[in-house]
Amino acid sequence: MPSETAVEGAGFPLGDAARRHLAASSTADGSVGLSRETLVDRARDAVLALIDDEHLGAGDALPSAGTLAERFGVSKAVVREALSALAALGIVEISNGRAARVRPPDSSIVRFYLSRAIRDTPGDGFLVLMDLRAPLEVRAASLAADRLAADPAGREQLEELLARMGEALGDAEEYPRLDLELHALVARLSGNLALQGVLDAVSGPLFRAMRELRVTREQRGLVGAEHDEHSAVVTAIIAGDAAAAAAAMDAHMTAAAGFAVPR
Repeated sequence: MPSETAVEGAGFPLGDAARRHLAASSTADGSVGLSRETLVDRARDAVLALIDDEHLGAGDALPSAGTLAERFGVSKAVVREALSALAALGIVEISNGRAARVRPPDSSIVRFYLSRAIRDTPGDGFLVLMDLRAPLEVRAASLAADRLAADPAGREQLEELLARMGEALGDAEEYPRLDLELHALVARLSGNLALQGVLDAVSGPLFRAMRELRVTREQRGLVGAEHDEHSAVVTAIIAGDAAAAAAAMDAHMTAAAGFAVPR
């Protein structure tokens, strides 16, 4: 069995990122021993780094537990615990008698982290959300405008959705749902999966904010202005004008942020 304090198994070179996770073998007080929990944590991070280093995608198999144990210089038990932790996070899938496989990307982990980060950041939670969301939405609109010429189906989806939003403008329940759907569609049309993933990860707090914002608009007699802003964004994207789409989305984000709960 490989030593649990070794860093590499002979003949199994690690990628740079994976090596960094396992190389530090001393504790804060300078001792050389590693707790089992530390080993499992480092093995888990090394598996994550391995997935990135080797560009493994959804459905790709990881090396066997035995191979990973030899490669990382730890026991199979440590590797199994690390893989179980990653399976619990939805990153890999484990089946009896088969090597672990990479699962499709899941934004739930990012969603959980961002939800807590927004909640725990001092200040107005809505403004914290807008600080994160606004630049991504602006970039998404710009990219969508650039790409729409190659996506005629996307044009039809935008036109149809905007029409539905117009019909639902007086519906305080339906309009926020369609509002969220529009922003999700723009993010998808951007073609940037990372950007789309982050915006999807904040969709929960965003939808709650949209519903609360609708109440504020009704109280101030301002229902309808948001639809004009949406129309400007969609019109610019359909026209393929990236600069105008970004400017329209920026104006929309600025207007929304202006409805923050009084400070």
